[in-house]
Amino acid sequence: MKVIKKIALLSLALFFTFSVSTYAQKHGGKHGKHHNQEEKLEKMKTELGLSDTQVEQIKALHEKQKEESKDLRKEAREGNEESRAKMKANRAEFKAEMEKILTPEQRQKAEALRAEHKDPNNRAEKRVEKMKTELSLNDAQATKVKAALVTEMTKMQALKEAAGEEKVDKSERKALKTAFETELKSILSDEQFTKYEAIKAEKKAKQGKHKKGKKGHRKGEVKENNSPVKH
Repeated sequence: MKVIKKIALLSLALFFTFSVSTYAQKHGGKHGKHHNQEEKLEKMKTELGLSDTQVEQIKALHEKQKEESKDLRKEAREGNEESRAKMKANRAEFKAEMEKILTPEQRQKAEALRAEHKDPNNRAEKRVEKMKTELSLNDAQATKVKAALVTEMTKMQALKEAAGEEKVDKSERKALKTAFETELKSILSDEQFTKYEAIKAEKKAKQGKHKKGKKGHRKGEVKENNSPVKH
């Protein structure tokens, strides 16, 4: 029972970490992050039936963990074992605190939502629906594209589980994506694949702008903080 409880708690912590922090990180600027975190918390409030008090507690817990892990995360990526151990302890504390905030029913619901999000079939279905609109897929194409996506997502999930706390190797990610796009090209018409490539390039360009915006914002902060005070 203890092992099952630990697995459930880990899944719960991952659900909340993904739901709040990952969503916020997709948008540049401090104000954008704050706004989108509030938006995501509001969605979680509806899905789990959180009270206003619980929302504030989760928000405070997330901010505390994010602040404590900020420097440790960079050091851990560089191979600092002490930092990795501290991050592991932070996650354990986060899980314990999260358990105290939620009711048993809410924990169960959160786990169900996470399982739904993690399921390759559900994720592939959502992506195919979007691709149907963007690329005008027919039913036969949609079925084949979904199968290709499920294969790619299942393999990626296996790589992530094998990597544990480490990041999946870039070459392995690239190999999976290349295999998917090779199969996709055989399913789509030349016109559809050209459009797919154009949409992908557009998304990449937007992501690049967000990253540049973040860097510029950080440089501005550093410059302002280091500016001499005039008397």
